[in-house]
Formats: sequence, C-alpha cells, structure tokens
Amino acid sequence: MLRRGDYVLCNFPFRESRGPGPSPHIVLCAATGREGNTRFAIVFYTTSQIDFQGARRPRQYLFVNKARALELGQKAAFHVDASRIARLPLTADYFPEPGRNAISATARDADFVSKVEDRMRELIAASFEITKVDAVLDPRLD
Repeated sequence: MLRRGDYVLCNFPFRESRGPGPSPHIVLCAATGREGNTRFAIVFYTTSQIDFQGARRPRQYLFVNKARALELGQKAAFHVDASRIARLPLTADYFPEPGRNAISATARDADFVSKVEDRMRELIAASFEITKVDAVLDPRLD
C-alpha cells in the first residue's frame, strides 16, 4: 500500500505532452486519497540531473546526496523538485509494477516530504510558478 514518504516508480507526465510519461522513474509520494471511485497519489517529481548553472542550486530543488540516495535504494544523487507536483490515478498507466497488482515502494522518507512541502509553500509565497498536474480532475490527461 502506497504511503506518504514512499519513493515509487511512476510514469510522471512530461510537460510537453498529456497522459503518462513514456518511462518510469522515481517520484516522492506526498499523500494518497480517493475521489469517487478513483484512488490517487499526490507525488513530487524527481530528477537525477543534478548539475546546475551558477553559484547556487535553484531553490525549487531539494538535493539528495549519493550516500542518502544509496540508503534509499537509488544508484545516484538526485533532486526532488518542489515545483512539480501531480495528482495521478493509481493505475498501471501511471504506476507500472511489472507482474504485480500492488504499488511497492523502493524506499520511504516521510520526514523529507515535509521539507519538500515547506519549500513548495515558500515558492508559492514568492510567486514562483508551480507546475500542477491533475490527471484525476482532468481525465483528458489520460
């Protein structure tokens, strides 16, 4: 069962197209819920692209160093992007689990979700653009 703080594989939607992304990568689950008959997860995008221009890391990125990434079952350091969040139906299209019916977490870090949410609130207060995808509310995204 998917829970707050779980890192799971997800076909997170690309900015350039509608519907599930073309390949699974890790996302951080902030919450789960149900709307009508649709179970969903609210997830933050992650990226293994950790290089950046300038002297300071862009403020929307929370860095997970290689040592912590290894503890979480990942092979490399990554960023959690507090400016990209999605509410996605808990379907195989968005959360592929080969040969299984349940979504399984690769790791869990519930405390880190709070840090990401705090950063998102800071970004919103500073009028930073937050990319929100809602594939539950807008079924055309499927």
